[in-house]
Amino acid sequence: MYPKVRFRGFDEPWKKVKLGDVAEIIGGGTPSTSNLEYWDGNINWFTPTEVGKTIYLHESQRKLSELGLKKSSARLLNPGAILFTSRAGIGNTGIIINPSATNQGFQSLQPNKNIIDSYFIFCLSSRLKRYALKHSAGSTFTEISGSEMKKAKIRICAKNEQNKISTCIKSLDSLLSLQQRKLELENQLKQFNLQNLFSDEQRLYPKVRFRGFDEPWKKVKLGRNVKRIRRKNKNLETNIPLTISAQFGLVDQRDFFGRVVASENLANYILLKRGEFAYNKSYSKEAPYGSIKRLEKYNEGALSTLYIAFTPENINSDFLKAFFDTTKWYSHIVQVSTEGARNHGLLNISPQDFFEMSITIPKSDEQNNISRIYNLMNSLLSLQQQDINTTQQLKQFLLQNLFI
Repeated sequence: MYPKVRFRGFDEPWKKVKLGDVAEIIGGGTPSTSNLEYWDGNINWFTPTEVGKTIYLHESQRKLSELGLKKSSARLLNPGAILFTSRAGIGNTGIIINPSATNQGFQSLQPNKNIIDSYFIFCLSSRLKRYALKHSAGSTFTEISGSEMKKAKIRICAKNEQNKISTCIKSLDSLLSLQQRKLELENQLKQFNLQNLFSDEQRLYPKVRFRGFDEPWKKVKLGRNVKRIRRKNKNLETNIPLTISAQFGLVDQRDFFGRVVASENLANYILLKRGEFAYNKSYSKEAPYGSIKRLEKYNEGALSTLYIAFTPENINSDFLKAFFDTTKWYSHIVQVSTEGARNHGLLNISPQDFFEMSITIPKSDEQNNISRIYNLMNSLLSLQQQDINTTQQLKQFLLQNLFI
């Protein structure tokens, strides 16, 4: 048993072991929530919703007292233990930094440090998750038991080779963390710039401006600068069913949902063409007033008539896209849609009310300058995302080839 990729100097075969032979499998517990003496101490007590977003787990949302730990079935795990969720989202993992306990939604792994490296086991998270999903059971909800987790078979190498592998993957995870943080900061910088490059109804002069432009912006109605699209896909010109994602824009439902949620017959759907816009009235945490996106990925697509579609006229298309990437248009949506007007996740906004939106625009030269800086910021973000994708692909290659 040999991996496809190996560090120089290692040639011994790997061996197959049971997980329970190299790590102790430890469940959790919850003391009485009505006894205040059991809570608000200094012992971390993790729940499944806190695990799976980051590699390392530092602080839990709630904490146990010494008495609370003693009066429950929860056990204190040592730093380096891998928390493994056993129900309601099986297989999410994280490495604890400080001594911690968990509730009963875990079968955590406390590695035998003389045999196996903690990060080496963490690198096997996806394999252990597949095993847990296959061997979970239960009538009310599926769960993997500690006895079943012990039976999971893994392949390991000598401890010094494990350390080499762990150091390699850990360095890539650190690089990914830095790259993702850089992307977040660049996104924040982009939003800051956009909010200041655009004016609004109350202020006809933006806070940040290109040299040579000093005239006030003009307040106009959106409907005077765009044309509503009503054309239907009656001849089935396209078979691409579109949806709007706040993060990814107008995308194929099959790529986004993994299936088609549209009607079988797309003939009554709006036929949207490249460069045209659509407003999704569905609100979410990321898009509290819906999303307005431009079709860029495909030449044509079919869109539900629940969306409001339009095309720019007498306004720079990139400028308009940048405007809808700000929050400047939120105030109009707030005015025409109240909490009581929300229904089944959709804001109750008519096309007439939508096109009555007031926007402020500069002359075409300034629109062009703002469009150029907006496109440059998007290009930089795209390059940063490509770096992240490359690092992720390298990590996946090594996880598949450094391990058996």
